[in-house]
Amino acid sequence: MNCKRIFSVAAAVICLIASGNVFSQTRQYKNMPDFDYNDYDCHLKFMVQPFALTGQTLYLQDVADTNLKNYFFIGGIATPEKGDKSGVLYYKLKRMPEEKIRSLKGEWFIVAGYVADQFAYNKINKAMADKKDFKNMQYPFLKLVVGSSGDTIFYNYQNFYNRYNFPFTPMSYFNANKNQYPKNKFSNSDVSIVDYDTMSNYAHLPMRLVGQKLTLPVVTEQTIARLFNGTKLYNYDDDSRKYSFTDYPIGKAKNLAGKTFIVADWCHSAENLTDVYLKLVEKGRRDTIYYKYPTLTERGEFHFVIESFYQKARAYYKDKDFVVRGDKFPLTVIDLRWKRPITVRQGDIFHCLDFVVKDGKFQMLMRNEKGRKFYMCEDFELGDRLSFDLYLADGNKVLKYQDTYPTAYKAILQKELVKDMTMDMADQAWGKPEREVTTNFDESNRHWFYMGNIYVIFRNNKLHRVAMIPVELR
Repeated sequence: MNCKRIFSVAAAVICLIASGNVFSQTRQYKNMPDFDYNDYDCHLKFMVQPFALTGQTLYLQDVADTNLKNYFFIGGIATPEKGDKSGVLYYKLKRMPEEKIRSLKGEWFIVAGYVADQFAYNKINKAMADKKDFKNMQYPFLKLVVGSSGDTIFYNYQNFYNRYNFPFTPMSYFNANKNQYPKNKFSNSDVSIVDYDTMSNYAHLPMRLVGQKLTLPVVTEQTIARLFNGTKLYNYDDDSRKYSFTDYPIGKAKNLAGKTFIVADWCHSAENLTDVYLKLVEKGRRDTIYYKYPTLTERGEFHFVIESFYQKARAYYKDKDFVVRGDKFPLTVIDLRWKRPITVRQGDIFHCLDFVVKDGKFQMLMRNEKGRKFYMCEDFELGDRLSFDLYLADGNKVLKYQDTYPTAYKAILQKELVKDMTMDMADQAWGKPEREVTTNFDESNRHWFYMGNIYVIFRNNKLHRVAMIPVELR
């Protein structure tokens, strides 16, 4: 589905750029993030390979965690000790003041390198009994260039606990998954004890699910493989969240279908600190189960339904009209009464009677204009993002253009931008921009930025041009 959207975006850009020259950007856009799908694996590679972030743009959404003062540093290149002929650069660093850390909220950073401080250099250099090349060994700090000021700061990466609480978001990951990255306006809107993005059935940080209610509609072999009995280990001083786990009985696991659980806590395995487990307590009982939380590459194996997400999604989809948007192949569904196939094509209008969990997937109970009812199934298993928003357009927002602006209406269904579209039409076609700039230079009123290097120019609420930021100005 993402590939289809990217193809549509690229097609629209090519068509519109042909109508004019690329707009000349001022220096204030020199540090705009450069989203490149090819140079960074959008999954959590940075948890074990921080060097993969070199050259990437990072975004720091929040600095509320007071523990961050232990990870941000400032400083400069250290003077080599007498007799040091290695030629390796290392840094003399000190902790960044907390007020400066708080000022970094919402800031962009470029990863300039992966470096060592003086202490780490001495430690590693003295341990080189086997003559290893220091340049090829792991270093503890990410060297970051602040986008707005050009200042250099350092982030301490060498801590297992902190790796899973990595406060930055690589922008290539954010762009590929922008429909689920937490937005402040949605956070904490219906849950008072946790900070969780209720617009997704999956949490980027598993510990954000503490306090949430989870329901397990189906039990699969993948689910059984992730269920454990756990025992807390008290002989560790460095991390009180270490547990020892044993396999959960298969017979008991199969009886968990349809059960609801409260996420009481999260913890680690003493053998592998990069794995995170959710401590689940069955509602109405005291039985405790430990669930090995899937990483982003495995998120399709998350077969739980997060109640707060489901309730919000159901309130949004139920009793609404939807119009089918562009897709490469028509969709075939089965009529519930006559058990006959129905072909769903672009422009078809349907009414959503209900939003349900059925057969381990999110599904919409739909009725077409002829009164025939059918289920429209989500493209992915539970745990992945909903594709309904990519395949369906909100009828209340787009049907008003069907007769009055037929060209714009067709473009919205095909996920394209056309000249003289209003900002509302563009929003329906491409969605909310990553960034919006209100300006009067170049005689334009608004600039909407997409994917880091595409921007849409509006003049007096009318789409004037789509252009791309030149490579040298990104």
